[in-house]
Amino acid sequence: MEVIHNQLHDIFALEKERFLIRLWVKRGFAKEIYLIFSDRYEREKIQKLKMDFYMEVGEYEVYQAEFFAATPRLGYEFLIKLFDGGFKIYNQFGLQDDEEDYFGYFHFPYANPSDIFEKPQWLEKTVVYEIFPDRFARDITKKSAKELFPWDYCKWERPGSEVFLGGNFAGIKGKIDYFKELGVNAIYFTPIFKSSSSHRYNVDDYFDVDPLLGTKEEFKELVETLHKNGIRVILDMVFNHTGTGFFAFQDVIKHGRDSKYFDWYNIKDLPVDIQKGNYETFATGVNSMPRIDTSKKEVQDFFLGVLKYWLLEFDVDGFRFDVANELDKNFLRRIRFELKSIKKDIWLIGEVMHRSESFLLGDMFDGVMNYFSWEVFLRFLLGKYKAEDAAKILAEYRLKFNPRLFSCQLNLIGSHDTKRVLNAVLKNKKLAMLACVYNLTYQGVPMIYYGDEVGMEGEHDPDCRRGMVWEEERWDREVFELYRKLINLKRTSKALNADHVKEGFLGDIMYFEKRMDDEIIYVFFNPFRSSQKVKLFDPGFVGKDLTFFRSEKRIKCFSVKCEFDILPEDFEILIVR
Repeated sequence: MEVIHNQLHDIFALEKERFLIRLWVKRGFAKEIYLIFSDRYEREKIQKLKMDFYMEVGEYEVYQAEFFAATPRLGYEFLIKLFDGGFKIYNQFGLQDDEEDYFGYFHFPYANPSDIFEKPQWLEKTVVYEIFPDRFARDITKKSAKELFPWDYCKWERPGSEVFLGGNFAGIKGKIDYFKELGVNAIYFTPIFKSSSSHRYNVDDYFDVDPLLGTKEEFKELVETLHKNGIRVILDMVFNHTGTGFFAFQDVIKHGRDSKYFDWYNIKDLPVDIQKGNYETFATGVNSMPRIDTSKKEVQDFFLGVLKYWLLEFDVDGFRFDVANELDKNFLRRIRFELKSIKKDIWLIGEVMHRSESFLLGDMFDGVMNYFSWEVFLRFLLGKYKAEDAAKILAEYRLKFNPRLFSCQLNLIGSHDTKRVLNAVLKNKKLAMLACVYNLTYQGVPMIYYGDEVGMEGEHDPDCRRGMVWEEERWDREVFELYRKLINLKRTSKALNADHVKEGFLGDIMYFEKRMDDEIIYVFFNPFRSSQKVKLFDPGFVGKDLTFFRSEKRIKCFSVKCEFDILPEDFEILIVR
Protein backbone atom coordinates (compact mmCIF):
# COMPACT_ATOMS: atom_id res chain seq x y z
CA MET A 1 0.00 0.00 0.00
CA GLU A 2 1.36 3.41 -0.96
CA VAL A 3 -0.46 5.28 1.83
CA ILE A 4 -1.68 4.21 5.28
CA HIS A 5 -3.76 6.04 7.86
CA ASN A 6 -5.24 3.93 10.66
CA GLN A 7 -7.81 5.84 12.70
CA LEU A 8 -7.10 3.69 15.76
CA HIS A 9 -3.36 4.42 15.78
CA ASP A 10 -2.76 7.56 13.69
CA ILE A 11 -5.04 10.24 15.17
CA PHE A 12 -5.25 11.40 18.79
CA ALA A 13 -7.04 14.21 20.59
CA LEU A 14 -4.36 15.86 22.73
CA GLU A 15 -6.77 18.46 24.06
CA LYS A 16 -10.40 19.28 23.31
CA GLU A 17 -9.54 21.17 20.10
CA ARG A 18 -5.94 20.00 19.57
CA PHE A 19 -5.08 16.95 17.50
CA LEU A 20 -2.11 14.87 16.37
CA ILE A 21 -2.46 13.15 12.99
CA ARG A 22 -0.02 10.87 11.16
CA LEU A 23 0.16 9.58 7.61
CA TRP A 24 2.42 6.77 6.36
CA VAL A 25 3.58 7.13 2.75
CA LYS A 26 5.78 4.74 0.74
CA ARG A 27 9.26 6.21 0.33
CA GLY A 28 9.53 8.01 -3.02
CA PHE A 29 5.77 8.26 -3.57
CA ALA A 30 5.08 11.82 -2.39
CA LYS A 31 6.82 15.17 -2.60
CA GLU A 32 4.65 16.99 -0.04
CA ILE A 33 1.70 16.11 2.17
CA TYR A 34 -1.10 18.48 3.20
CA LEU A 35 -3.85 17.92 5.72
CA ILE A 36 -7.25 19.23 4.61
CA PHE A 37 -9.59 19.63 7.58
CA SER A 38 -12.63 21.41 8.97
CA ASP A 39 -15.42 21.02 11.45
CA ARG A 40 -17.19 17.89 10.21
CA TYR A 41 -20.45 19.87 9.84
CA GLU A 42 -18.99 23.11 8.41
CA ARG A 43 -17.05 22.14 5.33
CA GLU A 44 -17.11 25.67 3.94
CA LYS A 45 -14.44 26.56 6.55
CA ILE A 46 -11.84 24.17 5.22
CA GLN A 47 -8.21 24.68 6.28
CA LYS A 48 -5.03 23.39 4.64
CA LEU A 49 -1.92 22.54 6.65
CA LYS A 50 1.41 21.23 5.39
CA MET A 51 2.41 18.13 7.35
CA ASP A 52 5.93 17.73 8.70
CA PHE A 53 8.17 14.84 7.78
CA TYR A 54 8.72 12.99 11.07
CA MET A 55 10.89 9.94 10.33
CA GLU A 56 11.50 6.95 8.10
CA VAL A 57 10.27 3.57 9.27
CA GLY A 58 11.32 0.78 6.95
CA GLU A 59 9.97 1.51 3.48
CA TYR A 60 7.64 4.24 4.73
CA GLU A 61 7.99 7.93 5.45
CA VAL A 62 5.90 9.08 8.41
CA TYR A 63 4.39 12.58 8.26
CA GLN A 64 2.57 14.22 11.13
CA ALA A 65 0.74 17.40 12.06
CA GLU A 66 -0.05 18.70 15.53
CA PHE A 67 -2.60 21.51 15.34
CA PHE A 68 -5.55 23.32 16.87
CA ALA A 69 -8.96 23.01 15.23
CA ALA A 70 -11.87 25.42 15.48
CA THR A 71 -14.06 22.87 17.26
CA PRO A 72 -13.71 19.42 18.92
CA ARG A 73 -15.24 17.87 15.76
CA LEU A 74 -13.04 17.00 12.83
CA GLY A 75 -13.52 15.97 9.22
CA TYR A 76 -10.31 15.54 7.23
CA GLU A 77 -8.50 14.07 4.26
CA PHE A 78 -4.99 14.31 2.80
CA LEU A 79 -3.70 16.07 -0.30
CA ILE A 80 -0.61 14.32 -1.64
CA LYS A 81 1.58 16.20 -4.11
CA LEU A 82 3.47 13.86 -6.41
CA PHE A 83 6.93 14.29 -7.90
CA ASP A 84 5.52 14.57 -11.43
CA GLY A 85 3.51 17.66 -10.49
CA GLY A 86 0.23 15.82 -10.08
CA PHE A 87 -1.64 15.12 -6.88
CA LYS A 88 -3.81 12.52 -5.17
CA ILE A 89 -6.45 12.77 -2.46
CA TYR A 90 -6.36 10.16 0.29
CA ASN A 91 -9.55 9.65 2.31
CA GLN A 92 -11.44 6.80 3.93
CA PHE A 93 -11.98 5.16 0.54
CA GLY A 94 -8.28 5.22 -0.30
CA LEU A 95 -6.41 7.13 -3.02
CA GLN A 96 -8.62 9.30 -5.24
CA ASP A 97 -8.02 11.63 -8.16
CA ASP A 98 -10.41 14.31 -6.88
CA GLU A 99 -11.89 15.55 -3.63
CA GLU A 100 -15.10 13.86 -2.57
CA ASP A 101 -18.14 14.85 -0.54
CA TYR A 102 -18.82 14.54 3.17
CA PHE A 103 -18.80 10.74 3.08
CA GLY A 104 -15.27 10.60 1.75
CA TYR A 105 -13.80 12.37 4.76
CA PHE A 106 -12.17 10.67 7.69
CA HIS A 107 -14.07 11.74 10.82
CA PHE A 108 -13.09 12.29 14.43
CA PRO A 109 -16.69 12.81 15.59
CA TYR A 110 -16.01 14.61 18.86
CA ALA A 111 -13.11 14.95 21.30
CA ASN A 112 -14.83 13.81 24.48
CA PRO A 113 -12.92 13.87 27.78
CA SER A 114 -12.48 10.09 27.57
CA ASP A 115 -10.66 10.53 24.23
CA ILE A 116 -8.03 12.80 25.77
CA PHE A 117 -5.28 10.88 27.53
CA GLU A 118 -3.85 12.75 30.51
CA LYS A 119 -0.39 11.69 31.58
CA PRO A 120 0.22 11.78 35.33
CA GLN A 121 2.47 14.81 35.54
CA TRP A 122 4.72 13.38 38.24
CA LEU A 123 5.92 10.68 35.83
CA GLU A 124 8.17 13.18 34.10
CA LYS A 125 11.77 12.55 35.24
CA THR A 126 10.65 9.54 37.30
CA VAL A 127 12.93 6.52 37.75
CA VAL A 128 11.29 3.49 39.37
CA TYR A 129 13.08 0.96 41.58
CA GLU A 130 11.50 -2.49 41.93
CA ILE A 131 11.70 -4.16 45.34
CA PHE A 132 10.86 -7.78 46.10
CA PRO A 133 10.22 -7.18 49.81
CA ASP A 134 11.38 -10.52 51.23
CA ARG A 135 14.74 -10.17 49.48
CA PHE A 136 15.66 -6.49 49.69
CA ALA A 137 16.64 -5.55 53.25
CA ARG A 138 16.11 -7.04 56.70
CA ASP A 139 16.07 -5.28 60.04
CA ILE A 140 17.39 -8.07 62.24
CA THR A 141 15.93 -6.52 65.39
CA LYS A 142 12.48 -7.63 64.17
CA LYS A 143 11.44 -11.14 65.22
CA SER A 144 10.19 -13.55 62.56
CA ALA A 145 7.59 -16.29 63.03
CA LYS A 146 9.03 -18.15 60.03
CA GLU A 147 12.24 -20.08 59.61
CA LEU A 148 14.61 -17.69 57.84
CA PHE A 149 17.29 -18.80 55.44
CA PRO A 150 20.74 -17.16 55.25
CA TRP A 151 20.62 -13.86 53.32
CA ASP A 152 22.89 -15.18 50.55
CA TYR A 153 21.01 -18.48 50.23
CA CYS A 154 20.42 -19.36 46.57
CA LYS A 155 20.48 -23.16 46.39
CA TRP A 156 16.70 -23.42 46.16
CA GLU A 157 16.64 -27.00 47.42
CA ARG A 158 13.11 -26.17 48.57
CA PRO A 159 10.55 -24.46 46.32
CA GLY A 160 11.33 -20.77 46.09
CA SER A 161 7.95 -19.81 47.54
CA GLU A 162 8.90 -21.61 50.76
CA VAL A 163 12.24 -19.84 51.13
CA PHE A 164 12.00 -16.76 53.36
CA LEU A 165 14.98 -14.45 53.80
CA GLY A 166 13.12 -12.06 56.08
CA GLY A 167 13.13 -8.71 54.30
CA ASN A 168 10.79 -6.27 56.01
CA PHE A 169 9.45 -2.71 56.06
CA ALA A 170 11.95 -1.63 58.69
CA GLY A 171 14.80 -2.87 56.52
CA ILE A 172 13.48 -0.95 53.51
CA LYS A 173 13.04 2.21 55.57
CA GLY A 174 16.67 1.94 56.60
CA LYS A 175 17.76 2.17 52.96
CA ILE A 176 16.21 5.53 52.05
CA ASP A 177 19.65 7.15 51.95
CA TYR A 178 20.63 4.47 49.41
CA PHE A 179 17.65 5.33 47.21
CA LYS A 180 18.66 8.99 47.34
CA GLU A 181 22.29 8.22 46.54
CA LEU A 182 21.23 6.14 43.54
CA GLY A 183 18.74 8.82 42.48
CA VAL A 184 15.52 6.80 42.13
CA ASN A 185 12.31 8.62 42.99
CA ALA A 186 9.63 5.90 42.92
CA ILE A 187 9.45 2.43 44.49
CA TYR A 188 7.43 -0.44 43.04
CA PHE A 189 6.74 -3.08 45.68
CA THR A 190 5.81 -6.60 44.61
CA PRO A 191 2.91 -7.84 46.81
CA ILE A 192 3.01 -6.94 50.49
CA PHE A 193 -0.28 -8.59 51.47
CA LYS A 194 -0.85 -11.48 53.85
CA SER A 195 0.12 -14.70 52.14
CA SER A 196 1.61 -18.15 52.74
CA SER A 197 4.50 -17.66 50.28
CA SER A 198 7.58 -15.46 50.13
CA HIS A 199 6.53 -14.02 46.75
CA ARG A 200 3.03 -13.21 48.11
CA TYR A 201 1.27 -13.57 44.75
CA ASN A 202 -1.21 -15.97 46.42
CA VAL A 203 -2.97 -13.40 48.62
CA ASP A 204 -5.02 -14.54 51.61
CA ASP A 205 -6.01 -11.10 52.91
CA TYR A 206 -6.02 -8.02 50.65
CA PHE A 207 -6.75 -5.66 53.55
CA ASP A 208 -3.72 -6.60 55.63
CA VAL A 209 0.03 -6.66 55.17
CA ASP A 210 2.02 -9.82 55.74
CA PRO A 211 3.09 -9.83 59.41
CA LEU A 212 6.57 -11.00 58.36
CA LEU A 213 7.00 -7.61 56.72
CA GLY A 214 5.63 -5.62 59.63
CA THR A 215 2.35 -3.91 60.44
CA LYS A 216 0.04 -1.61 58.51
CA GLU A 217 1.17 1.20 60.78
CA GLU A 218 4.79 0.53 59.82
CA PHE A 219 3.88 0.46 56.14
CA LYS A 220 2.01 3.75 56.45
CA GLU A 221 5.01 5.28 58.17
CA LEU A 222 7.25 3.91 55.39
CA VAL A 223 5.05 5.52 52.70
CA GLU A 224 5.03 8.84 54.56
CA THR A 225 8.81 8.76 54.96
CA LEU A 226 9.33 7.92 51.29
CA HIS A 227 7.00 10.76 50.30
CA LYS A 228 8.90 13.19 52.51
CA ASN A 229 12.04 12.19 50.62
CA GLY A 230 10.43 12.75 47.21
CA ILE A 231 9.86 9.05 46.48
CA ARG A 232 6.52 7.78 45.13
CA VAL A 233 5.00 4.36 45.95
CA ILE A 234 3.47 1.79 43.56
CA LEU A 235 1.75 -1.34 44.88
CA ASP A 236 1.38 -4.68 43.11
CA MET A 237 -2.25 -5.87 43.00
CA VAL A 238 -3.09 -9.53 42.31
CA PHE A 239 -6.67 -9.79 41.06
CA ASN A 240 -6.38 -12.61 38.51
CA HIS A 241 -6.19 -15.20 41.28
CA THR A 242 -6.24 -15.43 45.06
CA GLY A 243 -4.59 -17.61 47.65
CA THR A 244 -6.31 -20.74 48.91
CA GLY A 245 -6.61 -19.05 52.32
CA PHE A 246 -8.70 -16.20 50.87
CA PHE A 247 -12.06 -16.01 52.66
CA ALA A 248 -14.19 -16.59 49.54
CA PHE A 249 -12.25 -19.69 48.48
CA GLN A 250 -12.37 -21.06 52.01
CA ASP A 251 -16.15 -20.55 52.00
CA VAL A 252 -16.40 -22.54 48.77
CA ILE A 253 -14.34 -25.33 50.32
CA LYS A 254 -16.70 -25.38 53.32
CA HIS A 255 -20.08 -24.92 51.64
CA GLY A 256 -19.50 -26.09 48.07
CA ARG A 257 -22.28 -25.14 45.69
CA ASP A 258 -24.20 -23.49 48.52
CA SER A 259 -21.47 -20.89 49.01
CA LYS A 260 -22.46 -17.44 47.80
CA TYR A 261 -18.93 -17.20 46.40
CA PHE A 262 -19.15 -20.43 44.39
CA ASP A 263 -19.41 -18.68 41.02
CA TRP A 264 -16.42 -16.45 41.84
CA TYR A 265 -14.28 -19.44 40.83
CA ASN A 266 -14.40 -22.11 38.12
CA ILE A 267 -14.84 -25.24 40.24
CA LYS A 268 -14.61 -28.37 38.10
CA ASP A 269 -16.07 -30.82 40.62
CA LEU A 270 -16.81 -31.15 44.32
CA PRO A 271 -15.56 -31.35 46.95
CA VAL A 272 -12.80 -28.81 46.32
CA ASP A 273 -9.46 -30.55 46.79
CA ILE A 274 -6.37 -28.33 46.99
CA GLN A 275 -4.06 -31.32 46.49
CA LYS A 276 -5.82 -32.31 43.26
CA GLY A 277 -6.42 -28.74 42.16
CA ASN A 278 -9.86 -29.47 40.73
CA TYR A 279 -10.46 -25.83 39.85
CA GLU A 280 -9.12 -23.30 37.38
CA THR A 281 -5.81 -21.81 38.51
CA PHE A 282 -3.29 -19.22 37.46
CA ALA A 283 -1.33 -20.68 34.50
CA THR A 284 -1.62 -24.48 34.60
CA GLY A 285 -1.83 -26.55 37.75
CA VAL A 286 -0.71 -23.83 40.18
CA ASN A 287 -2.99 -25.13 42.93
CA SER A 288 -1.98 -22.41 45.41
CA MET A 289 -3.47 -19.75 43.10
CA PRO A 290 -7.14 -20.44 42.25
CA ARG A 291 -8.23 -18.16 39.42
CA ILE A 292 -11.06 -15.76 40.28
CA ASP A 293 -13.63 -14.51 37.75
CA THR A 294 -13.20 -10.74 37.40
CA SER A 295 -16.17 -10.51 35.02
CA LYS A 296 -18.49 -10.89 38.04
CA LYS A 297 -19.74 -7.57 39.42
CA GLU A 298 -19.41 -8.77 43.02
CA VAL A 299 -15.75 -9.65 42.42
CA GLN A 300 -15.13 -6.28 40.79
CA ASP A 301 -16.83 -4.47 43.67
CA PHE A 302 -14.68 -6.30 46.21
CA PHE A 303 -11.41 -5.53 44.44
CA LEU A 304 -12.39 -1.91 43.81
CA GLY A 305 -12.89 -1.67 47.56
CA VAL A 306 -9.36 -3.03 48.01
CA LEU A 307 -7.88 -0.45 45.64
CA LYS A 308 -9.74 2.45 47.25
CA TYR A 309 -8.64 1.31 50.71
CA TRP A 310 -4.93 1.41 49.87
CA LEU A 311 -5.33 4.60 47.87
CA LEU A 312 -7.25 6.54 50.51
CA GLU A 313 -5.75 5.11 53.69
CA PHE A 314 -2.11 4.96 52.59
CA ASP A 315 -1.94 7.59 49.83
CA VAL A 316 -0.11 5.34 47.36
CA ASP A 317 0.72 6.80 43.95
CA GLY A 318 0.12 3.90 41.59
CA PHE A 319 -0.91 0.30 41.10
CA ARG A 320 0.64 -2.45 39.00
CA PHE A 321 -1.79 -5.23 38.07
CA ASP A 322 -0.49 -8.78 37.95
CA VAL A 323 -1.49 -10.96 34.95
CA ALA A 324 -3.33 -7.89 33.68
CA ASN A 325 -3.96 -9.35 30.23
CA GLU A 326 -6.29 -11.98 31.72
CA LEU A 327 -8.43 -9.55 33.72
CA ASP A 328 -11.88 -8.65 32.42
CA LYS A 329 -11.53 -5.52 30.29
CA ASN A 330 -14.75 -3.97 31.57
CA PHE A 331 -13.31 -4.36 35.07
CA LEU A 332 -10.16 -2.55 33.96
CA ARG A 333 -12.28 0.28 32.55
CA ARG A 334 -14.16 0.53 35.87
CA ILE A 335 -10.87 0.67 37.74
CA ARG A 336 -9.66 3.56 35.60
CA PHE A 337 -12.89 5.53 35.85
CA GLU A 338 -13.35 5.10 39.59
CA LEU A 339 -9.73 5.59 40.69
CA LYS A 340 -9.03 8.56 38.41
CA SER A 341 -12.13 10.26 39.87
CA ILE A 342 -10.52 9.94 43.32
CA LYS A 343 -6.89 10.71 42.45
CA LYS A 344 -6.44 12.09 38.96
CA ASP A 345 -2.70 11.39 38.75
CA ILE A 346 -2.80 7.79 40.00
CA TRP A 347 -0.56 5.67 37.71
CA LEU A 348 -2.11 2.41 36.46
CA ILE A 349 0.30 -0.17 35.03
CA GLY A 350 -0.54 -3.61 33.65
CA GLU A 351 1.68 -6.66 33.51
CA VAL A 352 1.46 -7.58 29.83
CA MET A 353 4.44 -9.55 28.58
CA HIS A 354 3.61 -9.24 24.87
CA ARG A 355 2.46 -6.63 22.35
CA SER A 356 -0.11 -4.47 24.11
CA GLU A 357 -2.10 -2.55 21.49
CA SER A 358 -5.52 -3.63 22.80
CA PHE A 359 -4.64 -2.57 26.36
CA LEU A 360 -3.22 0.85 25.52
CA LEU A 361 -6.10 2.75 23.97
CA GLY A 362 -6.33 5.10 26.95
CA ASP A 363 -9.44 3.50 28.46
CA MET A 364 -7.73 1.00 30.77
CA PHE A 365 -4.07 1.36 31.74
CA ASP A 366 -1.73 4.33 31.56
CA GLY A 367 0.94 1.89 30.48
CA VAL A 368 2.26 -1.64 30.70
CA MET A 369 5.55 -3.22 31.66
CA ASN A 370 7.25 -2.79 28.31
CA TYR A 371 8.68 -6.27 27.89
CA PHE A 372 8.14 -6.17 24.11
CA SER A 373 10.44 -3.22 23.37
CA TRP A 374 13.10 -4.66 25.68
CA GLU A 375 12.96 -8.02 23.90
CA VAL A 376 13.53 -6.26 20.56
CA PHE A 377 16.53 -4.37 21.94
CA LEU A 378 17.88 -7.52 23.61
CA ARG A 379 17.80 -9.36 20.29
CA PHE A 380 19.79 -6.51 18.78
CA LEU A 381 22.38 -6.77 21.57
CA LEU A 382 22.70 -10.51 21.00
CA GLY A 383 23.08 -10.17 17.22
CA LYS A 384 19.68 -11.65 16.36
CA TYR A 385 18.51 -8.36 14.80
CA LYS A 386 20.46 -5.91 12.70
CA ALA A 387 20.32 -2.27 13.77
CA GLU A 388 18.01 -1.45 10.86
CA ASP A 389 15.56 -4.22 11.78
CA ALA A 390 15.52 -3.43 15.50
CA ALA A 391 14.98 0.30 14.89
CA LYS A 392 12.12 -0.46 12.51
CA ILE A 393 10.33 -2.85 14.87
CA LEU A 394 10.70 -0.48 17.82
CA ALA A 395 9.36 2.47 15.81
CA GLU A 396 6.47 0.55 14.25
CA TYR A 397 5.36 -0.58 17.70
CA ARG A 398 5.74 2.81 19.39
CA LEU A 399 3.86 4.58 16.62
CA LYS A 400 0.76 2.51 17.40
CA PHE A 401 0.18 4.69 20.45
CA ASN A 402 -0.60 8.18 21.61
CA PRO A 403 2.90 9.59 22.33
CA ARG A 404 1.81 10.87 25.72
CA LEU A 405 0.60 7.40 26.64
CA PHE A 406 3.77 5.73 25.38
CA SER A 407 5.74 8.00 27.72
CA CYS A 408 3.92 6.22 30.58
CA GLN A 409 5.22 2.75 29.68
CA LEU A 410 7.24 1.07 32.41
CA ASN A 411 10.49 0.23 30.64
CA LEU A 412 12.57 -2.58 32.07
CA ILE A 413 15.48 -4.91 31.33
CA GLY A 414 14.69 -7.46 34.00
CA SER A 415 12.24 -8.21 36.79
CA HIS A 416 11.31 -10.77 39.43
CA ASP A 417 9.83 -12.89 36.60
CA THR A 418 12.83 -12.99 34.24
CA LYS A 419 16.54 -13.59 34.13
CA ARG A 420 18.56 -10.72 35.46
CA VAL A 421 19.94 -8.52 32.73
CA LEU A 422 23.50 -9.76 33.23
CA ASN A 423 22.36 -13.33 32.60
CA ALA A 424 20.11 -12.29 29.70
CA VAL A 425 23.21 -10.97 27.87
CA LEU A 426 25.22 -14.12 28.64
CA LYS A 427 27.10 -12.45 31.52
CA ASN A 428 28.69 -9.92 29.18
CA LYS A 429 29.06 -6.89 31.46
CA LYS A 430 29.55 -4.47 28.57
CA LEU A 431 26.29 -5.52 26.94
CA ALA A 432 24.54 -5.27 30.31
CA MET A 433 25.75 -1.67 30.47
CA LEU A 434 24.31 -1.01 27.00
CA ALA A 435 21.02 -2.44 28.26
CA CYS A 436 21.15 -0.01 31.18
CA VAL A 437 21.64 2.89 28.75
CA TYR A 438 18.65 1.72 26.67
CA ASN A 439 16.48 1.49 29.77
CA LEU A 440 17.30 4.97 31.06
CA THR A 441 17.15 6.83 27.74
CA TYR A 442 14.31 5.28 25.71
CA GLN A 443 10.87 6.87 25.76
CA GLY A 444 8.98 5.83 28.88
CA VAL A 445 9.52 5.48 32.61
CA PRO A 446 12.61 3.39 33.42
CA MET A 447 12.43 0.69 36.08
CA ILE A 448 15.48 -0.79 37.78
CA TYR A 449 15.15 -4.24 39.31
CA TYR A 450 16.86 -4.19 42.70
CA GLY A 451 20.48 -5.30 42.51
CA ASP A 452 20.98 -4.85 38.78
CA GLU A 453 22.67 -1.56 39.59
CA VAL A 454 25.43 -3.38 41.49
CA GLY A 455 25.87 -6.22 39.00
CA MET A 456 23.83 -9.00 40.62
CA GLU A 457 23.35 -12.24 38.67
CA GLY A 458 20.36 -14.58 38.49
CA GLU A 459 18.66 -17.00 36.13
CA HIS A 460 14.88 -17.42 35.92
CA ASP A 461 12.96 -17.28 39.19
CA PRO A 462 13.57 -18.14 41.90
CA ASP A 463 17.25 -17.50 41.12
CA CYS A 464 16.57 -13.90 40.06
CA ARG A 465 15.13 -13.26 43.54
CA ARG A 466 18.32 -13.54 45.58
CA GLY A 467 18.91 -11.37 48.61
CA MET A 468 20.18 -7.90 47.75
CA VAL A 469 23.95 -7.56 47.98
CA TRP A 470 24.75 -4.95 50.63
CA GLU A 471 28.50 -5.59 51.03
CA GLU A 472 29.91 -2.77 48.91
CA GLU A 473 33.12 -4.70 48.25
CA ARG A 474 30.98 -7.12 46.22
CA TRP A 475 29.46 -4.37 44.10
CA ASP A 476 30.53 -3.64 40.56
CA ARG A 477 31.35 0.01 41.10
CA GLU A 478 31.62 0.80 37.38
CA VAL A 479 28.07 -0.44 36.82
CA PHE A 480 26.79 1.39 39.90
CA GLU A 481 28.33 4.68 38.79
CA LEU A 482 26.88 4.28 35.30
CA TYR A 483 23.39 3.84 36.76
CA ARG A 484 23.87 6.83 39.05
CA LYS A 485 25.08 9.11 36.23
CA LEU A 486 22.33 8.01 33.84
CA ILE A 487 19.62 8.48 36.47
CA ASN A 488 20.94 11.99 37.06
CA LEU A 489 20.84 12.67 33.32
CA LYS A 490 17.28 11.36 33.11
CA ARG A 491 16.21 13.61 35.98
CA THR A 492 17.92 16.76 34.66
CA SER A 493 17.48 16.51 30.89
CA LYS A 494 14.53 18.05 29.08
CA ALA A 495 14.99 16.04 25.89
CA LEU A 496 15.12 12.64 27.62
CA ASN A 497 11.66 13.35 29.02
CA ALA A 498 10.09 14.40 25.72
CA ASP A 499 7.00 12.56 24.48
CA HIS A 500 8.68 11.79 21.16
CA VAL A 501 11.69 9.77 20.11
CA LYS A 502 13.14 8.70 16.79
CA GLU A 503 14.72 5.27 16.45
CA GLY A 504 17.37 5.11 13.71
CA PHE A 505 20.47 3.36 12.47
CA LEU A 506 23.79 4.29 10.91
CA GLY A 507 25.22 1.13 9.42
CA ASP A 508 25.52 -1.33 12.29
CA ILE A 509 24.87 1.33 14.94
CA MET A 510 21.40 1.85 16.36
CA TYR A 511 20.50 5.18 17.92
CA PHE A 512 17.70 7.12 19.61
CA GLU A 513 17.14 10.81 18.96
CA LYS A 514 15.21 12.99 21.40
CA ARG A 515 14.54 16.74 21.28
CA MET A 516 12.87 19.31 23.48
CA ASP A 517 13.18 23.06 23.36
CA ASP A 518 16.89 23.88 22.87
CA GLU A 519 18.25 20.45 23.81
CA ILE A 520 19.01 17.49 21.53
CA ILE A 521 20.17 14.07 22.70
CA TYR A 522 21.48 11.24 20.54
CA VAL A 523 22.10 7.82 22.13
CA PHE A 524 24.28 5.40 20.12
CA PHE A 525 24.72 1.65 20.69
CA ASN A 526 27.58 -0.51 19.39
CA PRO A 527 27.16 -4.12 20.61
CA PHE A 528 29.85 -5.40 18.24
CA ARG A 529 33.43 -6.40 18.99
CA SER A 530 34.91 -3.75 16.72
CA SER A 531 34.97 0.04 16.80
CA GLN A 532 32.37 1.88 14.76
CA LYS A 533 32.63 5.33 13.20
CA VAL A 534 29.66 7.65 13.46
CA LYS A 535 29.11 10.45 10.95
CA LEU A 536 26.20 12.62 11.97
CA PHE A 537 24.61 15.62 10.25
CA ASP A 538 22.23 17.93 12.10
CA PRO A 539 21.64 21.69 11.57
CA GLY A 540 20.95 21.87 15.30
CA PHE A 541 24.68 21.43 15.98
CA VAL A 542 25.69 24.85 14.71
CA GLY A 543 26.78 27.19 17.47
CA LYS A 544 26.00 24.67 20.22
CA ASP A 545 28.04 22.92 22.90
CA LEU A 546 28.40 19.19 22.22
CA THR A 547 29.01 17.05 25.30
CA PHE A 548 29.97 13.38 25.00
CA PHE A 549 28.61 11.53 28.03
CA ARG A 550 30.81 8.45 27.71
CA SER A 551 34.13 9.99 26.76
CA GLU A 552 33.44 13.20 28.74
CA LYS A 553 34.69 15.38 25.85
CA ARG A 554 33.11 18.75 25.20
CA ILE A 555 33.42 20.86 22.06
CA LYS A 556 31.88 23.97 20.56
CA CYS A 557 30.43 23.06 17.17
CA PHE A 558 30.39 25.43 14.17
CA SER A 559 29.31 22.84 11.62
CA VAL A 560 26.30 20.66 10.80
CA LYS A 561 28.59 17.62 10.93
CA CYS A 562 29.95 15.61 13.84
CA GLU A 563 32.23 12.56 13.61
CA PHE A 564 33.46 10.25 16.35
CA ASP A 565 34.25 6.61 17.11
CA ILE A 566 32.44 4.25 19.45
CA LEU A 567 34.58 1.58 21.05
CA PRO A 568 33.70 -2.14 20.81
CA GLU A 569 30.64 -3.13 22.87
CA ASP A 570 30.18 0.43 24.00
CA PHE A 571 27.87 3.41 23.69
CA GLU A 572 27.91 7.17 23.44
CA ILE A 573 25.39 9.81 24.38
CA LEU A 574 25.73 13.11 22.55
CA ILE A 575 24.14 16.02 24.41
CA VAL A 576 23.57 19.19 22.38
CA ARG A 577 22.74 22.38 24.31
